[in-house]
Amino acid sequence: MYNIMMTTSKLTLDLKNGSYRAFEMLYDEYFDLLYGYVFGMIRSHIHANEIVQDTFIKVWLHRSKIDTSLSFKAWLFKIAKNQLLNDIKKKYSDPLFEDYILHCENNDLLVEPNQEFDFELFRVALLNAKQKLTPRQLQVFEMCKEESLTASEVAKKLNITEASVYNYLSQSISTLRNEMKNLSFMLFLFFMQ
Repeated sequence: MYNIMMTTSKLTLDLKNGSYRAFEMLYDEYFDLLYGYVFGMIRSHIHANEIVQDTFIKVWLHRSKIDTSLSFKAWLFKIAKNQLLNDIKKKYSDPLFEDYILHCENNDLLVEPNQEFDFELFRVALLNAKQKLTPRQLQVFEMCKEESLTASEVAKKLNITEASVYNYLSQSISTLRNEMKNLSFMLFLFFMQ
């Protein structure tokens, strides 16, 4: 049985050797700290939670590569930072991104370079904008864009056609863009994948 006072270095060594219990203890010890770090960078509870969960999944998958002579915390935070950067790069490499940037520039929808973007402001604006959607539009949007279900999966779950899914999704995105004019750039980054 693990002692509560067990050192991080001992837990790290046990994790490297495949101990799921050591992983759980390290997870419990570092989750809040890592979450605070990630949230401080992106100001979004939903995305911070996803980054932290993905980080711990990578820790488990790559546990055999842990260098026990180095700081586990530093390694963990480096994985989280890389995960965040990779997620941002993925969104920026979307082929629609350039066209969307041009659209935003032409319609003065971009955040000024000297402005900081507040993800919490975006989250609240999105929640308010979602209130303008019909119940079906909201359901389809959340299933497709927030739960990452395919149109086929959504159609099956809601007992509607895939064409209907695409129609509801298109309508919901159009409404959200209109409601979130000044934040539509971030709407694109998070949901137009």
